[in-house]
Amino acid sequence: MTTAPAATAAPAADSWSYGAVWRRVPRALGYLVPTFIIAIVVATVLSSLVSGAVSLLIVLVGIYVLALTLLLARYTGQFEIARLRLSGETPIAQPVWPSDPSMVWWKRWLRPLANGRYWLALLHGAIIAPIIATVSFVVLTIWLTLITVAIAMPIRLAVLGTRDWEFNPRTADWVIANGWLQSVAPAIAVAAIILGVIAVVTLPYVLRGLTWLHAAIARPFLGRFTNEQLEQQVSNLFTSRQAAVAAEGSALSRIERDIHDGPQQRLIRLQMDLAAAERRLADGSADPAEATALIQDARRQAQDALDELRNLSRGFAPPLLLDRGLFAALESLATRSSIPVTLATELGATANLPDEVARNAYFVASELIANAAKHSTANRITLSVSAVDGELVITVTDDGVGGAVEKTGHGLVGLRDRAAGMGGTFAVSSPDGGPTEVRVTLPLAGVGAASVAADSAPTA
Repeated sequence: MTTAPAATAAPAADSWSYGAVWRRVPRALGYLVPTFIIAIVVATVLSSLVSGAVSLLIVLVGIYVLALTLLLARYTGQFEIARLRLSGETPIAQPVWPSDPSMVWWKRWLRPLANGRYWLALLHGAIIAPIIATVSFVVLTIWLTLITVAIAMPIRLAVLGTRDWEFNPRTADWVIANGWLQSVAPAIAVAAIILGVIAVVTLPYVLRGLTWLHAAIARPFLGRFTNEQLEQQVSNLFTSRQAAVAAEGSALSRIERDIHDGPQQRLIRLQMDLAAAERRLADGSADPAEATALIQDARRQAQDALDELRNLSRGFAPPLLLDRGLFAALESLATRSSIPVTLATELGATANLPDEVARNAYFVASELIANAAKHSTANRITLSVSAVDGELVITVTDDGVGGAVEKTGHGLVGLRDRAAGMGGTFAVSSPDGGPTEVRVTLPLAGVGAASVAADSAPTA
């Protein structure tokens, strides 16, 4: 078993520090530069459709045109949400759009008319977005103009000097004139350079502020309502609870089956051997060697049952995990594996992890390594554990034959339920021919990634 340091978690993207806003300049420009044109085009199309729909209401066709306009406003709003996410802003949770394929087609077509989310999207696309886009366009133009002038003015003076040119209509040519430029050129150049430097220094914050303004205004119009977010959270909690119950039931069934097929059968055999040895010793004419052989076999059965119970107990929290922490337990787990395991982790022995997270992380790693050793025919396994953005990420990769699938009642499904029960995620990538990679995230309940990292040390 070998250990290697894992990559350090990247800092949070949504930061107002000077270095962070400078790194976001390309994405901010990519969002802001086309925003004015996009907003004007969208507003023109939506306004034209609304006007056409109103004029056609007298023949009822306008109702369907208006519904189509609302549907288009919804999709343009989703496009705006995607653009804001690419700009680096905090993602806006999209509303829950109801869908009922069994509904009659004309009712399904007219459904947007009765949904306030569509009307808010129309209001944003037709009125709000063009206003904000115009403001941001003017501010962005001023700042980029100042920067351009600061660059162009020294170049102009270096090439042409302070000579002032005017057009002579008699000769139809440009001639040198003793104009005002000669006297004010140095002051103009200095002022342009100063303003340009100020514009360059403040440009990242201007861009960051403009993208934030667009996102802040779009959120109440295009984002999910507070009650929808609460309903989604309740639904997620209910799903997590159901998954946790299913995972616990599967684990108990597996332990019951393993105990029945393993230690219980050996203890029955042990009881029978001891009873047979007792009968032979009670019979004075019996051969003592036979009784001794029975007792020796019973002792082997007792040792095998003890070994199997120890193996089963690894599904629970081992004493090493409770005494010395997750890192030491994972090192021991990697050492016991029948296939060489490379442990890559940034968690030191003093990492401050909640007990429930550490126990589940150990169980997940143990089960994944056991599955790889049993089914993958791999030559090497890599176990990576890191704390990223308030989550503990466990990744197990092997160079085996691949083809791992989730089947009801098998280990991978149980691990998915266990991760979901804690509010985490579970992902499997296992193409035929390998490699197989399983990635599990567990939220650090009450412990942020920063505090974990502070109590951790990269291990080599």
